[in-house]
Amino acid sequence: MRPHTPTPWHFTIDVDWVPGSEVGLEGLLDFCDRWTLKATIFVAGRFAETYADLIRECRRRGHELGTHGWEHGGLEEDEDFRSAGYDQQRAWIRLATEAVEKASGVRPVVFRAPSLWISETTLRALEDEGYRYDSSVPARRFDCGFGRVHYLKYFRAPSEPYRLSSSHLRVPGHSSIIEMAPSAFLFPINMATLRVLGLPVMKWMVRRISRRSSRLVFYCHPHEFVQAHRQSFPRNMSKWNMQGMGPENFFLLDAFVEHMMHRGYSPALFADSFGT
Repeated sequence: MRPHTPTPWHFTIDVDWVPGSEVGLEGLLDFCDRWTLKATIFVAGRFAETYADLIRECRRRGHELGTHGWEHGGLEEDEDFRSAGYDQQRAWIRLATEAVEKASGVRPVVFRAPSLWISETTLRALEDEGYRYDSSVPARRFDCGFGRVHYLKYFRAPSEPYRLSSSHLRVPGHSSIIEMAPSAFLFPINMATLRVLGLPVMKWMVRRISRRSSRLVFYCHPHEFVQAHRQSFPRNMSKWNMQGMGPENFFLLDAFVEHMMHRGYSPALFADSFGT
């Protein structure tokens, strides 16, 4: 049964620094054109620096650009916004911001932390860099050892949009930054869950989430649509997550988007949703 009024949903793309995955991003741009989707695309700074023309194309097609750390996905130790100090975090954010702005001509104001590893220190750095939205708090999510969210500090954070608190990201506060947590029902509403658990389970999860949230945030990665051996992955990428990658996943994504449209979900950008 369709909702009586359109329910907003955010189709988001996390662009890690994975050489070879640029082919997947090109495919996702064409996918969005077919479905008339406008995506929020979170880009690692080094990817934007290396593939500036592609990031410029994202903007030309009307997508919303944000940042996703500086080198998330690279071969070196991953950026941990839970434990790094303020100066280090702000440096990562500033580098990524400048790279995306230089490539696209637009200064990003939307952020998603690598691996959803975030802290109250991150909030301070984002505020000082002029950000307006975040989508990093792992509300209602715990990956049970399979993914990278293995901490419960923010598990009980709101699923609805809220202004963050400088004292604890789990509770609403008075920050200038609005949080729009990625949707989860223990496991995330993302392409990895869709690939591993299948479409029927994802449909069930979406129904459960819709009972307590007025909107839904889905995300995928370009590298999921390119065969693994054609890409350079970080050392900490889990073996199970590297399975089942390839362009055939577009068919699975087609089925999911068709389901969302049939249920009356309406694609939305962060800035459009909150009136800025």
